[in-house]
Amino acid sequence: MIVLRNETKTIRKVISDHSSCGGKMRWYGGQFGSGSICVNSGIMGIEDDLLSILAGQAVPVAASIDVKPESSQEEKFIPMTKTNMCYICGAVIFDESGKVLMIQEAKKSSRGEWYLPIGRLERNETILTGALREVKEEAGIDCEFTTLLSVEMQGNTWMRFVFFGTIKEGRKLKSLEEQDSESLQAKMFTLDELQQSRHIIRAPDIFKLIDAAKKYWQTESMSRRPSCFPVVSPHMKLLHRVVIIDRISSKHQSISVLVNTSDEDHIPLTLLNFGRHGHLATSVYGILKAALGSNLDASTNSVRMCGILGVEHKGTGELEDGVCLTSLVSLDLATQTPVALAQYVWRPLENKDLVLKMEAAAKGKLVPFLS
Repeated sequence: MIVLRNETKTIRKVISDHSSCGGKMRWYGGQFGSGSICVNSGIMGIEDDLLSILAGQAVPVAASIDVKPESSQEEKFIPMTKTNMCYICGAVIFDESGKVLMIQEAKKSSRGEWYLPIGRLERNETILTGALREVKEEAGIDCEFTTLLSVEMQGNTWMRFVFFGTIKEGRKLKSLEEQDSESLQAKMFTLDELQQSRHIIRAPDIFKLIDAAKKYWQTESMSRRPSCFPVVSPHMKLLHRVVIIDRISSKHQSISVLVNTSDEDHIPLTLLNFGRHGHLATSVYGILKAALGSNLDASTNSVRMCGILGVEHKGTGELEDGVCLTSLVSLDLATQTPVALAQYVWRPLENKDLVLKMEAAAKGKLVPFLS
């Protein structure tokens, strides 16, 4: 049994016997298919890829998926916004005194209840522009975001991207006189007022988002995690690029990263919709099973989900509604590094600046994946 930990809770799951990817799939023009045209991230080198991802730049994905899902339906799934895929976007916005921006719902199912300015991404929108639109429509203000605050996934067809932003105290918000089909009004709430108003809150899921925002806002600016924003880059599938690092080696002033050496060296890649439950953990388990197998000692290992290194999405063209999440996973092992199987190897990082950034990321200075 492997223990997967994140910032909020411990999740225990048994690794199922996932088979490794049999056939090769080429990635070109944002699509998978047969053919010889292929962009491979290994050409740039693993360290260059990691530095680019950390710098908020798009990095081409590998030529092949490392591990197939068990269901062919999951493998063939092509997301299309508001058809078979629901992307949710919005923001948690604080003013200078720490009050939270809330909007009063106008739709019939929840009329009069309060919620964050969050809604569905429209077709032909990027995640960022969709979130800015939601705030404008529901709260009546233009704003700027500081960073992507969190990423969530429920099942295989629902993802939510929430940003953090601030506005000046006393900023004019949408009033009851300005109500429309988007919202009745907007108002700033103190954190205490929100707790006392739970009976008029549309759904309690916003409290974990507000807690994440509070934690970020109360952290000194120099100690905050680096700002992260989605990169506009087309993908046809729901992809999960998994950066797996070995923390044992960090005790010896180095960090090793798990690399797939088939074709060109690349960061392991699988699908986000890997299994019925649609959780990052499932695809992580699949890669660990393929790469390490029984060499990963079930009695001593702990696999820790550190957070999201990068998000890539475009959504403004045909067959471009997919997403690529790059996550960081740390093996916090009590024994020596498990031997990698077949085409996988552990590569020590040599760039000192990159090692420092990866160490900071492994300690939690990343966008959290909330469950």
